[in-house]
Amino acid sequence: MSNNANPPAVTIRARVHQSALKRVTKFWASRPIEVFLEALQNSRRAAATRVHVTVETLTKPSGHATKPSEPHLAVTVTDDGAGIEDPAVLLSFGENGWSDDLVAREDAAGMGILSLAHRGCRISSRVRTPDGQAGQGWSVKLEPEHFTGQNDAVVRPDDGAPYPSGTAVRFEAAESADMIRAALASAARHYPLPVTFEGEALERKAFLDGAVHAEAWNGLVFGVCRDRRQNYLEPDLNFFGLTVPVRLPTVETVHGANWSVRADVVDCPGLELVLPARREAVENEFTAEMRRAARLAVYRAMAADPEPRPAFADWTRAQDAGIHLAPPPQVLRPWPPAIADIDDWREPPKPAPAGPDALLMDCDPEPPEAQGLWRAAERASLAERIFEADRRLEGYEWYDRLDRITGIDTEVTDDDGKAWPLRDFPAPGQKDATGTPLPQRPAAIRMTLSVTTAGDRTRTLHLPADLAFAGEAWSWVGDAPPFVTRDSALEPHQLAELLRRGYFAASDDADADSWSTQAQRFDEEALHIATRLLRSVDTALEISIAEAVRRELFWLVPQNRTVEISIARPDVRVVLGDPAQPAA
Repeated sequence: MSNNANPPAVTIRARVHQSALKRVTKFWASRPIEVFLEALQNSRRAAATRVHVTVETLTKPSGHATKPSEPHLAVTVTDDGAGIEDPAVLLSFGENGWSDDLVAREDAAGMGILSLAHRGCRISSRVRTPDGQAGQGWSVKLEPEHFTGQNDAVVRPDDGAPYPSGTAVRFEAAESADMIRAALASAARHYPLPVTFEGEALERKAFLDGAVHAEAWNGLVFGVCRDRRQNYLEPDLNFFGLTVPVRLPTVETVHGANWSVRADVVDCPGLELVLPARREAVENEFTAEMRRAARLAVYRAMAADPEPRPAFADWTRAQDAGIHLAPPPQVLRPWPPAIADIDDWREPPKPAPAGPDALLMDCDPEPPEAQGLWRAAERASLAERIFEADRRLEGYEWYDRLDRITGIDTEVTDDDGKAWPLRDFPAPGQKDATGTPLPQRPAAIRMTLSVTTAGDRTRTLHLPADLAFAGEAWSWVGDAPPFVTRDSALEPHQLAELLRRGYFAASDDADADSWSTQAQRFDEEALHIATRLLRSVDTALEISIAEAVRRELFWLVPQNRTVEISIARPDVRVVLGDPAQPAA
């Protein structure tokens, strides 16, 4: 048995394995946009005042005697900055020639040159001497094997290096000149220095352009925009021309403006971006505090708006921060009954004043039930009192006092005065316990609304109705029997329209007809059902036959002649009238 029950502790230390060098060409994307972003950052840090980019057309040998050579470009990025004093830092990854102060403020990693590791490049540079004179220029050609440590790179004197100081980076590109220009323009759009492409000054735009409110915070400047469209992953922070999505908050108001915020970096050591590409922020306490501060900046911008209309949660956060926002007015969006056709994009009703007798629709009836309820509410002069529930307003006293519709029950009364709950009729043609079919023209229909009051008490509200739909929602119109009271004044075309709103949803199957064809077929069958129920079977047949003739045969009928068709199965007789004579 060993006496060494507790082996001695050992220590380990971080190191970089030699094999990592062999993979450095894969560390960084080598698209022109990445190359330009890194080159421009290096020029800015070197205290340049301008950057010039030029292209030169080269001829690349094809390697086949019978195949013509391929044209490609040499791209050169030149600045007038301080230059690079020690060429060795180009291949010393993680080391750089920047000052300690700049490294601390920007977390400069000295790895931007990796964006060219896959392409290769030629770098020439010149620094000024301490007495202000131009120093000796030098240049070095770097191939992928130099970046991977397989070969030594030779640095040579170069009188053609930028004068009196600066750095030039030259690399070859298979992309077209237009693609190069587009990538450079994107990298330079929010860059703080002027950039030219082949002598053309590229457009620059302030990252916070369009902001209605700006304020500084910890080395950032927040710019708050009103009603600016912004996607979730759209960049909202500008790091000296490199734009990054950090998911700063947006604030959606109640029937009002949408507010968003962007940030421009001025001098922000607390901000950490994920190295080496800096395409996202490090998630830490600073980024969380940055988002909280950005939200408060939005609230301060909203406070200057005459109608901020904040949701209750935003109003509460602002109050806790000492920012006063005017609460939203007592307006709500009128309730629109649901429509089965998801492709029917109708404008939502505009918000309207909600009085103390307003009813909030706090349940979600399916389209057939919603259409029947809306008709009953209109007949009872109740429709203008029904509004959409809006959870964003929960907490405001005026909103919490309103009554809510939390449930709907419908019943039909037969000729014997017996009431039948409509929920008991899941299928068409269903019969009662005695085997008697349920009448589609009942004596009466009543809808009962369950209403919850502010004190969580429940009351009922009865609405007489002349229409209700049985059967399952989202079924075909033939499986959706309508119930219409005998005393209803509903016309066939009105019932057909209600059937369409409640049940028509076009199929998107590959073998389905077009939306318009499906809609036409549905409308024809709906009108047939409505006419058969409200008029007679014969009238419904007459209309259906007329519609079929109109759809299938109109194109055969001459414009100046009449056609009479008589059908006695199996015979069809057609009589053409004489051509109409032109008027004298």
